[in-house]
Amino acid sequence: MANKIIGNPQNLSQTKYQQSLDQFLTFSLVPDQQALLPTQQLLEIVKVNLSQITAIAGISTSVMGVYNWRGDVIWVVDLASLLGYKPLYAQEYDQGKFQDRCHVIFLRSQEHVLGFAVSRVGQMIRCDTNTIQTSGFTFTNPAMMKACRGYWLNGSNETFLVLDGNAIGQLAQT
Repeated sequence: MANKIIGNPQNLSQTKYQQSLDQFLTFSLVPDQQALLPTQQLLEIVKVNLSQITAIAGISTSVMGVYNWRGDVIWVVDLASLLGYKPLYAQEYDQGKFQDRCHVIFLRSQEHVLGFAVSRVGQMIRCDTNTIQTSGFTFTNPAMMKACRGYWLNGSNETFLVLDGNAIGQLAQT
């Protein structure tokens, strides 16, 4: 039996490279570094007063405390601090605009829900995952090496770190 070509043979050459568009949330890790998280792991983004996060003594410096989210007590982690950047409160202090609010990004990592505090949340974008670069970026911080899948350049040549929510969740739980 002979092989049959199904579909339009003219379109076969166009399918060699297919875009793989995924949706990501943009946000700032530090004022001059943007990052992306895949939206399939995101649960909700909430603007929170810092007084609503209950500090817990004797834990990691990157853990801000716990927050009552939908009736559950959820750990809130300063994402910049966890990844080796200047902590959120110090960034704002240096800029002379300390605020008593932050955005908490809630995501599911395996069976756990975690909250990650960031100063600014951007927008949702679609990114061709084939254009995420995995070489050329070196990190001296082991946490960032584990959490970062690579980087992506937008049309304006801005660099966005592409983070892995599961890897961040594992870092936060250690």
